[in-house]
Amino acid sequence: SAIAQNVLSPQKRRKLEAKQDQMTVATPASERAAAGPAGTSACDSHFVVHLFVTAIADGKMDRGGLMPKTWDVLQQVVTKVSKEQNTTVNVHGTTMDMKMRVFVCNSVEARAVGEYVTAHADQRPAPFVVLARQLSMAMAYSSLSLDPSQAAVADRLRKQAKTRAVKEMREAIRDSPACITATLLRGQQGALAPAKTIEALLQKRTLQVDLEGDGERRYIFFDAKNRSHKDESVGSAEPPPQAKTGG
Repeated sequence: SAIAQNVLSPQKRRKLEAKQDQMTVATPASERAAAGPAGTSACDSHFVVHLFVTAIADGKMDRGGLMPKTWDVLQQVVTKVSKEQNTTVNVHGTTMDMKMRVFVCNSVEARAVGEYVTAHADQRPAPFVVLARQLSMAMAYSSLSLDPSQAAVADRLRKQAKTRAVKEMREAIRDSPACITATLLRGQQGALAPAKTIEALLQKRTLQVDLEGDGERRYIFFDAKNRSHKDESVGSAEPPPQAKTGG
């Protein structure tokens, strides 16, 4: 499944803490303090989200061979870019505007982009570039403070995962080798050209931990920004996001 809540045993939690301590790419202390006490007994669970990350490129979409519903979804993907995902990246010292789009892997948007890329593999320039086909995020939280079975909580955690994915992607591109260029990221060499290199860079930011019965899967770990059950039940002035499919 794309989303799961997992409670770690004390032994697994200690093992994860040791791995986090050894990570060379660490979350800054200021961020950890703001997010909550990760790596402590206060965080006994993880909310897992698998994300598909793409970016709008220079090509024009070709409607040929697409179902009307798929075309409508792709039009929304191109036109509706959230503030957090409309960002900039540093490509070898040069700042470049980038409209990232981050979706839950099984969402209609992720499937629509994947179908388009598969059907137009040779298009140059491509209208999309795929940056990560599956980026697995694991947010540590306390089950005493957060209840992801509540729709508002789950939506907020998914949004946090997407925001963190943009941050990780920007840093990966900043640290990328010479083969990652602005023209590549603009789709001039096809939709899948950047994926292999960027996914390898993101891999260095992950830890291999068995959270879902797959001992080979790797995750980017970070702390959920907590609000208590009480905070969620009182009713916030901020309405929950309408889209629950990762858009």
